[in-house]
Parts: sequence; C-alpha cells; structure tokens
Amino acid sequence: MGPVLRTHWGVEDPAHATGTDEEIDAAFMTAYRILRARIEAFLALPLADLQQDKAKLKAELDRIGTLLA
Repeated sequence: MGPVLRTHWGVEDPAHATGTDEEIDAAFMTAYRILRARIEAFLALPLADLQQDKAKLKAELDRIGTLLA
C-alpha cells in the first residue's frame, strides 16, 4: 500500500464532560460541529490536484485540523 500520510485532528472527548445535562449536551454538540466542519472541509479539497503534491496535501490536512466549526 505504500507510505501513509497522517495528520491529527484532536477533538475534546465529550464523554468526559461533566455538569448539567445541558452542559453535557453542549459538549457533544460542540464535538459534532467541529468534526462535521472538518469532514466537510476535507471532502471539499481538490484531491485530484493535491494527490500530486504531498506536502501541500499535508498542509491542507493540518489546516483542517485547526478548524473549530
């Protein structure tokens, strides 16, 4: 399969949230919104173009990992 390009998209685990039901629900919604925004940004990338430039692809993936929602 060859070398793999990796990036880290850390998101705070909402399963560790404490507080009221509303605060816990808010933690899950925040994680959901962050992940959704990152996945949508990934799917919008011009992957056919970036496939030829691994450094640019890695930079784009890292940039996406900073999106908060």
